[in-house]
Amino acid sequence: MKTSLLSAASLSFAALLASAATASAAGFGLYEGSVRANAMGTEITADPVSPSVMYNNPAAITELDGVQVEAGATGIRPAQRIKTTSPLGADRMTHADSKWWVPPNAYATWKAFERMSVGVGFFSRAGLGCEYPEDWPGRYDWTKVELTSYEVNPNVAFKLTDTLSFGGGLRLQSMEADLYRMVSSGTPFADPDLKMHLKGDAQALAYDVGLYWQAATNISFGVAYQSRATEDIKGDVYCAGQRVGAKCELTTPAEIFLGASMKPNERLKVNVGTIISVWNSFDSLNISFDQPLLGKSSGLSVRKDWELTVRPQIGVEFKATDILALRAGYAYDQAPDPDAHADYMVPGNDRNLFSVGAGLDFGSWFCDLSYVYLFMPKRDIDARPAEGVFQTTFMNGDAHMLGASLGCRF
Repeated sequence: MKTSLLSAASLSFAALLASAATASAAGFGLYEGSVRANAMGTEITADPVSPSVMYNNPAAITELDGVQVEAGATGIRPAQRIKTTSPLGADRMTHADSKWWVPPNAYATWKAFERMSVGVGFFSRAGLGCEYPEDWPGRYDWTKVELTSYEVNPNVAFKLTDTLSFGGGLRLQSMEADLYRMVSSGTPFADPDLKMHLKGDAQALAYDVGLYWQAATNISFGVAYQSRATEDIKGDVYCAGQRVGAKCELTTPAEIFLGASMKPNERLKVNVGTIISVWNSFDSLNISFDQPLLGKSSGLSVRKDWELTVRPQIGVEFKATDILALRAGYAYDQAPDPDAHADYMVPGNDRNLFSVGAGLDFGSWFCDLSYVYLFMPKRDIDARPAEGVFQTTFMNGDAHMLGASLGCRF
């Protein structure tokens, strides 16, 4: 029994930390920091219309006059079906559903001087949740996961010339994660299971910088860089009346935002760009316990070998009237985990995101609405018995996202 509990606790905490580590990646990453951007494939890196452009590019806030504020939220409802095949050839289909997750965002900018602007943003770059039945075949990996994060991002931006701006600031991050799984009290899938709960949190400090260039009246370019963030994650494992502390230091990836915005005419705007997430450094996860768990182990190392991902994005906006703007977009989000190391912690595949939305602008007040449908094609992974992974097919993975925001110019 002790050996079984030890193995389960080690693997569970590895999964917990893996989820926290993907704060800026496709697996548990969130790019829904702007409702207007949601409707345009999340591509506004070179399109500074409202304070939420800060989420993509801090330099672009120099284009906003006076004092402007904006706040919103996006409700996200993911779902996934998983087909597992046991070593005896028995198939089982499990439906992983989730409640609505609603990451908020808020921004404020101030044009302090003719060539200097300041701003601050509050948003989430990671957060998702999923829940399986406690008797499903993958229950010794996990049955429920909740990940939430918040980030405060103060920035300062300067106009270097009449057409070129530079900006940057600090990123103050906070994360919390809860993971639940079942542990066999003796022989797996035969003896009664015990419930294990893992809870961890982390704080980190990073930075972002960006450039915005108004190349001509009808075309602009933007580039921004978000640095790596070193996460000192600490947590506790609770099971069968026992509590063991654990910790891990890891680095989340740097990200590069590239974008261009073009206006073929007064009513039409087209944005194109990409986000590059440098996940190559996430090759393994090393965990240490405060004390030997059940007297057996002091830590664990899990191979990950995650890969660099590229997310191409495109968005279109049409000004139907002076007040109403109609929007649509598409983004293709690559999964960072290779087939050889894919597991149930991030059950999914590359993502296709189709978006529509609308904006209303009444001069001082403006509001935006968005709807995004995310679809993932099926994915097969081979069994890895030593890691508790069955022959598996991830299928029918999708998500619905509804966003709304309200802003004011002073």
